[in-house]
Amino acid sequence: MNPVSASYHLLRLDGYLDIGRYPEFRQAFEATPPGIPVLVDLQDAVGVDSVFLSELLLFRRRRRPDPVAVVIAPDGSLAKVFEIADIGRKLNVFHDLAAAVAALGLEPTRG
Repeated sequence: MNPVSASYHLLRLDGYLDIGRYPEFRQAFEATPPGIPVLVDLQDAVGVDSVFLSELLLFRRRRRPDPVAVVIAPDGSLAKVFEIADIGRKLNVFHDLAAAVAALGLEPTRG
């Protein structure tokens, strides 16, 4: 969970994101600097519960008008949960890191 670019802030969360980890992800959301785009990287997350989804949606709402994009792995249970919950329409959810960064209005960082 660290910034990787002066142009955007990266929140990288992994594992199972549920109520047991609420203090961790809530603090990560609150610690994001204001006024810059945020990329939420969930490519290494294996699952989420409704508490995490609610916090992610609230985070997006609180960040307006700053851009927020979410990147998830294209396969697996997390992608199914996001599809069932129709999260893709409520957030900018992508399966490709470059597309997620581009959605922030930025060019992907090269490294």
